[in-house]
Amino acid sequence: MGTFSIWHWGVIAFIVIVYLGLAYLVARILGRLGFSRWWGLMSLIPYLNIVGLCVLAYVKWPIERR
Repeated sequence: MGTFSIWHWGVIAFIVIVYLGLAYLVARILGRLGFSRWWGLMSLIPYLNIVGLCVLAYVKWPIERR
């Protein structure tokens, strides 16, 4: 009971791949909007991603400033 089997590690690897894929997609969208792509990491942190969406909704986008 003290160790993980290969199936547990497979599920963990799958979840990590899905989360990194989500962060990559969010980073690409934010990059096209003119924001730093590093803000895509914020989408992985619970509750902070909701704050990030609120900021994104109300801040003037850099692409609109041009």
